[in-house]
Amino acid sequence: MFSFFKNLVNKEQGQNLSEEELKKELREEAPIHLDELDEQEIEKETPVQPEAAGLSGEVSTELSLHPLWEEQLDNEKKYTLRFLQAELPKIKYGSVSVIGFSMIPQPTGGVNVALFFRNGTPAPVKFKNIRLAIYFDDTPFARQRINLSDMGTIPPFSSRPWEVHFPPESFLHDNFDFKNWKVLMRANKSPYVWPNELELDPQMEARMTERQKDRLEYFTKVLPPIKADTVEITGFDIGKTKDGRLVAGLLFRNGIPFDFTPKALRITISDMEGDVVATGLVDASTVKVRPKTSRPWLVVFPAEMVKKPDADIRRWALEVTTT
Repeated sequence: MFSFFKNLVNKEQGQNLSEEELKKELREEAPIHLDELDEQEIEKETPVQPEAAGLSGEVSTELSLHPLWEEQLDNEKKYTLRFLQAELPKIKYGSVSVIGFSMIPQPTGGVNVALFFRNGTPAPVKFKNIRLAIYFDDTPFARQRINLSDMGTIPPFSSRPWEVHFPPESFLHDNFDFKNWKVLMRANKSPYVWPNELELDPQMEARMTERQKDRLEYFTKVLPPIKADTVEITGFDIGKTKDGRLVAGLLFRNGIPFDFTPKALRITISDMEGDVVATGLVDASTVKVRPKTSRPWLVVFPAEMVKKPDADIRRWALEVTTT
């Protein structure tokens, strides 16, 4: 506990960071409305400030320390947290958020992240099982659901610092090369869906190498969430065969609450110059993608359907419509 204070010290001089240096430790914030969280994720108590019900816009927060932190931290460390909290931006009324300010790799594996959990509502709230994700330069690095019941109840219009551990198994890759990082909170009732469970057709899986499967698994996890009640089709691989056929790999990501079973798809592939390389109506009756999952599919254009055999497809665009 409290390992994050190591990052708040000037390692060369052995002194605490200056106030200007401390400000630079604060990360980007991404608030979500309280109503997006369900009863498994947050516990909302009766508002203790009913007169605030008519407020709108943005509100300021005050520091709220867990009783154990209040007891164990010395005055200098409390001042540091109070200063950091005072530098936080105002939060949208009716929302909650997380904002990071320290991240330290652990010798036993994983990383510890220090966060302010913020309550911009007039009611005390208690975070329970929350989905958190670390992003490096806007690319997801780690993702997990964590029980925060021990953090206790956060009073209205308050920010509570807490330390969260991300174990190695929560990592989506092992690339620690980054300039900026942030932590995002995801809600069960969010208007976005993360179809990050990959399903492979047994016949297709048998034809793929382990490297191809690992690449596809990684690709599935790093793609951003999609809007709820939508299906997104993304191209992830393309190539030409010796006999002139064009083979494209598509990834179906299902954000609707039922199986996606298209009958036919009109597919158009263009090259980096915007010219159509191949287009046609393709039978898709064998495609079945379960809710909140991703499933790859290969489409093969015969040589006679390839309109531009010499196209440069190092960069390509995909357009798909259902019929």
